[in-house]
Amino acid sequence: MLTAYILINTESGAERSILDRLKRLPQVKESNAVLGSYDVFAKVECYDMLELNRVVALIRSMEGVKVTNTLTVFQPAMLLRKVNAVILLVSDIGRAKEFYSSVLGLKLKFESPDWVEFLKDGAVLALHPTKIKISNEGAMLNFITSDLKHVRERLKSMNVKFHTDVQEDERGKYMIIEDPDGYRIAIVEPKVKEEAPAAGYYGFAPV
Repeated sequence: MLTAYILINTESGAERSILDRLKRLPQVKESNAVLGSYDVFAKVECYDMLELNRVVALIRSMEGVKVTNTLTVFQPAMLLRKVNAVILLVSDIGRAKEFYSSVLGLKLKFESPDWVEFLKDGAVLALHPTKIKISNEGAMLNFITSDLKHVRERLKSMNVKFHTDVQEDERGKYMIIEDPDGYRIAIVEPKVKEEAPAAGYYGFAPV
């Protein structure tokens, strides 16, 4: 997660309307009018530089914004920067590849006889074959959709194994399927847009 502070010069009298628009952006965690060389201050949190660039471009396009200056927080003591990939050990890499590409529709990034990578919104899911007995207890993937009903109908038509059919709680609707090796996959349709943290279980706790 990237944190940045955006300093904004505005047209005279435009501070209030710009603050109102900033507060509608989920990436903006704090915003205020300030005195000094700049007129408005915004603290933003983004997943990566690509998202930060989009937010800055959006702010610059707002009516009344003259100039922005973005200060990105530097964290030299950070031990780990980000999750590089989630790796699943699978018994049959061809079968697993077919499931994640054809059934779930993930984009293939790289493929070799003993390594397959899929890319989805900057996150990498990798498959690696193994001859040892696979233990998938306590591991679960989580995907978000805007139309759970459509996804369910598609997966049912492809005879995908369902661990838990559609359930609903205060955060949204979800269901849990299983891949060919028994890894559980939660598919969630949140009640709100993707502003909330990536919740893991949505009412389900593995046993």
